[in-house]
Amino acid sequence: MESIHVQHRDPFTPYDETPSFDYSSFEALPPSDEILPQVVGEEFRHRLGTRPLDLTNWLPTDRETAPTIAMKRKLLAERRDEVVSLFPGGDDVAQEAGELVSQWAGCVSTRNGIDALIDSALLVADDLLVLKPSRTNDRHADNSQELLFVAGVVCAPSRWRLSAKMGLDMLKVHRPVPKYSDHIGSGVNTTMQRLAVERPLWRSNWTLMDHPALFQPTSPPKPLVMHPDELWIRIERETFRRLSQTGGLLFTIREFQQPLVDYVRRGRDVAQTLRTLLQRLPDDVARYKTILPYRASTIEWLERFC
Repeated sequence: MESIHVQHRDPFTPYDETPSFDYSSFEALPPSDEILPQVVGEEFRHRLGTRPLDLTNWLPTDRETAPTIAMKRKLLAERRDEVVSLFPGGDDVAQEAGELVSQWAGCVSTRNGIDALIDSALLVADDLLVLKPSRTNDRHADNSQELLFVAGVVCAPSRWRLSAKMGLDMLKVHRPVPKYSDHIGSGVNTTMQRLAVERPLWRSNWTLMDHPALFQPTSPPKPLVMHPDELWIRIERETFRRLSQTGGLLFTIREFQQPLVDYVRRGRDVAQTLRTLLQRLPDDVARYKTILPYRASTIEWLERFC
């Protein structure tokens, strides 16, 4: 049975728990300009939108890093099975990924397999997912290799469960996303398969949420709020790095969330961009992103900021 969402305003308390402190005065860190949603083209289309990653800014720290790591530590102690997953055969890539993150953070990894990945996840605010090359069973595929999710430490899921992704490739993981396969499915697979060690990439993604918890692996059965000024915008920064020894791929995700009413006050252009994106969003995609119940009211509400 799924747990019930507990209404609160603390991003660092799980969705189904009550905060131990009063977070009514919490002020979220505004997401950086470079990861904000953008209007591209004349109509809705899923876009990969990857850009070259500057490794000097790979996994940056900020004022939310410490509370995020504290949240991770608590989840690992109390709900490990929900935030850690390892698929058979994933130990080697998990260890290499963990060693890479630890080295970047200025530490030396001393443990093996998934434990190395767990240790490194407690050094950064980002979640860590690892993919491993696996020869396809398709006899017509010219011995090409597909990348399968085989390990992860994910403490800030946006209404998805880590264990459900293990053993799947990118296309199958995103199968529930309407229009994903048609728009960018083959492009994503090609980009990930061709990713070079010396050419890491990053991208961003966004959604609106009716609950601020970073740890939120499930959707509520019905909307938790209806007025737009109670919503939060959730923006994620994703990076992709090829692992030099195993040929695996490290996929990192850092989640940022801010009250929508604060976000749109960044400027008229920010509010207008979001309004345009919501207007273009097809119903099936809006439903998948759990935006549909409050999309119309949010579009109308945004007019006052445009």
